[in-house]
Amino acid sequence: MVLWASCGLGQESGSDVFGQAEQLYRSNCAACHDNGAGGAPTRAAIGQLTPARIRAALETGVMKPQGDALTPTERGLLAEHLGAKLRVDATAQTKACTGRLELSEAPLWNRWGNSLHNDRYQEVAQGGIAPEQANSLELKWAFAFPDAARARSQPAVTREAIFTGSQSGRVYALGVEDGCVWWTFDADSEVRSAPTLGQDASGRIDRLYFGDFNANVYAVDARSGRLIWKRKVQDHPAGTITGSPTLHKGRLYVPMSSTEVVSAYSPDYECCTFRGGVVALDAADGRPLWRSYTVPPPKRTGENPKGVPSWGPSGAPVWSSPTVDAKRGLIYVGTGENYSSPATDMSDAIVAFDMTSGRTRWVRQTVRGDAWNAACGPKNNRVNCPEEDGPDFDFGAPPILVKLANGRDLLLAGQKSGMIYALDPAAKGRIVWQQRAGMGGFNGGVHWGMATDGRTLYVGIADTPGHLTPTGPPRQGLHAFDVLTGKPLWSRIEPLVCAENKHECRTALSAAITLTDGIVFAGALNGKLMAYSTADGRTLWSVDTHRAFPTINGVKGMGGAIDSAGPVVAGGLLIVNSGYDKFGQIPGNVLLVFGHKERKRP
Repeated sequence: MVLWASCGLGQESGSDVFGQAEQLYRSNCAACHDNGAGGAPTRAAIGQLTPARIRAALETGVMKPQGDALTPTERGLLAEHLGAKLRVDATAQTKACTGRLELSEAPLWNRWGNSLHNDRYQEVAQGGIAPEQANSLELKWAFAFPDAARARSQPAVTREAIFTGSQSGRVYALGVEDGCVWWTFDADSEVRSAPTLGQDASGRIDRLYFGDFNANVYAVDARSGRLIWKRKVQDHPAGTITGSPTLHKGRLYVPMSSTEVVSAYSPDYECCTFRGGVVALDAADGRPLWRSYTVPPPKRTGENPKGVPSWGPSGAPVWSSPTVDAKRGLIYVGTGENYSSPATDMSDAIVAFDMTSGRTRWVRQTVRGDAWNAACGPKNNRVNCPEEDGPDFDFGAPPILVKLANGRDLLLAGQKSGMIYALDPAAKGRIVWQQRAGMGGFNGGVHWGMATDGRTLYVGIADTPGHLTPTGPPRQGLHAFDVLTGKPLWSRIEPLVCAENKHECRTALSAAITLTDGIVFAGALNGKLMAYSTADGRTLWSVDTHRAFPTINGVKGMGGAIDSAGPVVAGGLLIVNSGYDKFGQIPGNVLLVFGHKERKRP
């Protein structure tokens, strides 16, 4: 949910309703949401949500442990005070599709990475966009997600429908041509993952799989939205699903992350006990098959300076979608930092799990001794900050498995350190080559996803300010490397577009990028959506999504930062979500569909 930071909540009140509500906010939440501590959304972003959604965050969502310290009356008062004052029936103008959704063909774009290998590549022959077509792209339609300040569920696409989740938890099947609604399904909480389409024995699309913020995994009928099964995979109160489940041969491999990294901001929190890992489910009925962890069970390690018990090791979350190596019977994941001391050997690593048993087959760690949480930082309280104090160099993007022309396989991995690596999967992840692409830092380097055609690796770099240990100058923008050797081919550094220290000025590439023949599509933190030439990085086309949009469903639509989910290229269309309210970024709530301009008849 939207309220991310662990603000200390009390029960102070003023003399009137407004004063009482404002005092509740000032005493309990302002320290986090006025300055974005721990990645919390700003108060302005919270104000785009309805009171019902804010109250849900306090009573059943990520803020429930803090909301429990308030009375029901206080929670309601705070939600009404902060929430959007305009009330709109968000479904009143939504156009329903006619007939029944029939899905006979294979998906046009599926999974987070459009393949089991997470390469994020779409051939022109399979529905991509050629370089000469880039200048003819125009907005076909926009859909606004009701009660949302971010849009981050990357769509799955068929010839008939676009499937996507939303911050409210509603999953939509939208008509490709005009955004009409085939069906909706309401999950228990926000759906941040990319939905994955499954196919039956005859190859017909039959199911849609996805996870929600409360760590539920769902299988629904892709044609009707009817629930087939639901399975909760959470084994820790802060456990969640950020990355997209991977479907392969009747199994779902579900990556496990958590919000405990921000829970640690509270000095009264017993930091920390979450263990990252992967859960395997039977795709037919959701039955658990195995669960593997990236850290051993935590033990009590002492007390923090306030006398609250401390625990460790912890963390090493899996933020992104697992990559399948069918030939070796392995799945590969990237892990994040530890949340508490001691730091372990599976954090900041690429890990290979046996897909049948879940046994760890090998680990390749690139940064040792990394433990960090939201209590760290010169402006934070530091009570629960581990002794290692960073550097917070996650592998947030999934590794990419490629086959070279000589028949050799490589795993390509990008890290927040700013480093990129080629690993040998046949030699337990031995590093074949490594190169620096960005300066790195807890807001730097590679965040959500690279792309490759097997010959060239394209790397988007964020490198936004705030780093404690940068290496060199910031290199925000797009970079190309030879896959075989790691040799740098070209770089397109994106300068600031204005002088202020704000996201509106930064054309930094944090969201996953997407490749089609001759073009890399990338969305930036300032809302720009760009098409870069694969030949030299020059800009072929761009559009500013940070603006208001008329929407086909009549809901107020506003674009903002493009982060996390990247552009999707399918059936000659370019589809992207715009709006991201974390870390003080630009909130928004739109799904945008671009296509070729209609030629006028002679």
